[in-house]
Amino acid sequence: MSDTIKIQNCNNITSGEIDICANKLNILFGRNGTGKSTIARAINLTSQGKPMTELAPYGSVSKDAPPSIEGVETGGVAIFDDKYVSQYVYQPDSLIKDAFEVLIRSKEYDEAKKNIDDALAKIKTTITGREEVVALQQQIGVLISNIEFTGSTNKLAKRKGGIKGVLSGKGAYFNPPAELKELSPFFEEGTVSKWAAWRLQGFTEFGAKGRCPYCSTGDSKQTETINKVFVESFDKASVEYASAITKALDALSPYLDTEKATELRSLFGVKENIPVLEAQLAKLGVEARYLHDRLTAIVSFNGSSVERDNISDLENKLIDMKVDLRACDSYFTADLTKAEMATINKEIDSLLEKVGKLKGEIGKYNKYIQDKIKEKKQDINDFLNLAGFNYTFDVEVDGENSARALLKFVLPDGNPGDLQSPGTHLSWGEKHSFALILFMFDAIRNDAKLVILDDPISSFDSNKKYAIINRLFKTGEKGNSLYERTVLMLTHDFEPVIDYIQTNSGRQKSTSVCASYFENMNGQLQCTPICKDDDLMSSVVMLKELASDTAIDIAARVGCLRKFIEHQYKNPQVESSAYNILSSLIHGRSEPTLDKEGNDKLTVEQVAAGTDYIRSFITDFDYAAVLAQCTPQCLIERYTTEASAYFKMLILRAYTEQEGEARERLRKYNDVLRKYVDETYHIENDYLYSLDVRRFNIVPDNYITDAERYVADERARFDFATELG
Repeated sequence: MSDTIKIQNCNNITSGEIDICANKLNILFGRNGTGKSTIARAINLTSQGKPMTELAPYGSVSKDAPPSIEGVETGGVAIFDDKYVSQYVYQPDSLIKDAFEVLIRSKEYDEAKKNIDDALAKIKTTITGREEVVALQQQIGVLISNIEFTGSTNKLAKRKGGIKGVLSGKGAYFNPPAELKELSPFFEEGTVSKWAAWRLQGFTEFGAKGRCPYCSTGDSKQTETINKVFVESFDKASVEYASAITKALDALSPYLDTEKATELRSLFGVKENIPVLEAQLAKLGVEARYLHDRLTAIVSFNGSSVERDNISDLENKLIDMKVDLRACDSYFTADLTKAEMATINKEIDSLLEKVGKLKGEIGKYNKYIQDKIKEKKQDINDFLNLAGFNYTFDVEVDGENSARALLKFVLPDGNPGDLQSPGTHLSWGEKHSFALILFMFDAIRNDAKLVILDDPISSFDSNKKYAIINRLFKTGEKGNSLYERTVLMLTHDFEPVIDYIQTNSGRQKSTSVCASYFENMNGQLQCTPICKDDDLMSSVVMLKELASDTAIDIAARVGCLRKFIEHQYKNPQVESSAYNILSSLIHGRSEPTLDKEGNDKLTVEQVAAGTDYIRSFITDFDYAAVLAQCTPQCLIERYTTEASAYFKMLILRAYTEQEGEARERLRKYNDVLRKYVDETYHIENDYLYSLDVRRFNIVPDNYITDAERYVADERARFDFATELG
């Protein structure tokens, strides 16, 4: 973010510049209507790469002066305003959208999770990344799909399909009877089942006619024998079964003992071998099924199959993947099988060694989440307690990467009660308080380059203001607050300026906060830095200085001195003769009196004492001389030449007291202005500290505008009276 932001043609802002100090709380203090929210929206829209058409100057239809802002980078801006509250806070099922991300996730969390994910990914890629393993698992799967067992037993399902025929001596093309040797050219892989079916069908349907159904010649005794043996040795299902077996054996030949595979083939079709064939098929099937189960577990296993909450099962899963070659001591004994299984077992052993470390990472992960939840709950509940909110905060984790933030009402017995739909039950202040704290965590989580707070605390009482601001900028906790982050606070509330600039009750370093006074003068922004002691003064001290300042108009000095005296006494009208002298002067009485009607005159002693007191501030004070300077016409003329808006208000108040009907005319013209003029003259709405009115224009612009118009009318009355005279 640039040090200086330039803004042009946005709503009521024609042009202006704002300086933002990096890694500081930048307080931009100004009255309502000066354009603070416009600045916030302009920065936010630009950071998101969105057009600024909605900020076109008021009443403008020209394209010659489009709204613009300079010095704002794309991305990295977090803004708290009413829109944030409505869009992200007080969701139907949680206080804040993406509660897990906001409250729990952090760099530490991401690191712990990455370590786990990397370890699990290593498990997957290490085992399943071997193409040979996948191919072997598939090939064995073909074999065991043909060697069927009864349920989970190791007994062959010999009463169904092709295996039934094979175990009765059929499917004999592996080892055909001597009578069928001359048919061996037809015993070709891939065609034998079709050929056998064709021959059986032809013989069955046409062989009884005494002629060969294939060549139509007379049926010889040899042909009869062949046909008889063929029928006994072949049927379609048995041949297909035997063909599938031999095909599977051929595919697995690199992994099989060659002699055992050859021996197995020799057992087909010989009735004397059927018991041995059955036993060997079962043995082959058992070995194949054992390997297939292991390899399937390996191939199907991946990181996602292991959940964080059942990591203890990982060790068992890995152990179940290991291949014990003692279970494959007959058929799968080839050197390639031993080598592949040894490689797999070595990889699994290596992974088993890492299980402990993985469990440790997951333990750290789980502890981090629990600690984070505990920390956030304690943090927010401490804030709620200090701010005087009768609620308690809780976080519920709903599985990995998901959580709900809940707010509960503290019942009279001290126990928490469920609060359904808090967004509809909480007051505006309560909602915004919680929202601010949740926003803070959100901004920290996103590591926002610039955080904007658009009038965040103006509607709170003093205690809550301080509790909120103190938590937002908790000193020394940059990772857990907005302390020493680049923050722009736009506010019409003067208290943060006092707390963080003058009194340092916010306990910020002088290097971590700065403030400026923000004005909009007919569309031109003016930002004046506010410095401790130089610009912020005790109201009492400032009034004393103003009363003594010879450069200030005498009517303003009189008003400031009376205001100063109001600070000194519980009942100044009774306790201070100086106060009564000044009040009489302001009201244009020919002599100092104690009453408004001017009947109860001060004694000579009272006048003398009061005058002496006044002269300690206004050294050349003389009642009659000052009274002569404060006639209505003199006051109205001096108003027009006075540069300070604040002193204009003091002069105007003196004028409305001198001119009998002027006050009523002001009330009718603008009663709000009348009230402001009155309060400028008294202490009831002042802070303990205020800006130095000699340097800062603290009077609202609209009041000055209306006052100028009112005074112009009043001045015209004197001009008219002079013409008549």
